[in-house]
Amino acid sequence: MKAIFQFMADTINGAERAILDFLSAIVPYAVPFIPAYLTYFHTQDQMDFPWQVAGSAAFVVEVLGITAVSTAIRFYRYNMKYTASQNKAPFALAIFTYVFYLVIVLSVNVILELVANTRSGWVIFSIGLFSLLSVPSGILISIRTQFSEMLEDRTNRGTLRGKLLRTYAAQSAQLDQLQGAQPAQGFTGQRAQKERKICACGCGQTFAGRADKLYVDNTHRMRHQRAKN
Repeated sequence: MKAIFQFMADTINGAERAILDFLSAIVPYAVPFIPAYLTYFHTQDQMDFPWQVAGSAAFVVEVLGITAVSTAIRFYRYNMKYTASQNKAPFALAIFTYVFYLVIVLSVNVILELVANTRSGWVIFSIGLFSLLSVPSGILISIRTQFSEMLEDRTNRGTLRGKLLRTYAAQSAQLDQLQGAQPAQGFTGQRAQKERKICACGCGQTFAGRADKLYVDNTHRMRHQRAKN
């Protein structure tokens, strides 16, 4: 019985996380519909624009706001990472674009209401807050996207590091095999393996050399030849 309840709890918790991730991904894109509708209404009702133009204005203004917020955050993170002046991204221009968006939204949805004077102050204030909903929406979209990119970069770095480690291990094992193998015969048929021997000149000095080497060096060889002559 305990295992059954544990299985149900794990299933519900997993579904809860999946639903929350789904809503977190969808809702920020749906939030701008509210300020877009306000822009559409005021553009058509109080500025006498055709509905096609009013709809286009509502769409492009909200897309401008989300893009401006996302670009500003991306440029800020880039400038924090690369501090050299020649690598700076135009963060100030992104902020200017976002401020310009705020001026447009507040002018169309709030100032026109003040001019019409058909609603109370608190209603106009609430309309202004609804008009700014794209601010948190754009921030959420931007930080979620950049966090996904950070996780992807970390995964790619881990994969690359694993490949490098596996390559290094394979090369090390190959090198160990080569070092542990018996040396091959040389072109003259002599063994390449060095042996400890006594110099043939009679000095009594020992050295490591191939089978065909009789002296420590040329000096000992010439000394021996002079002694024999």
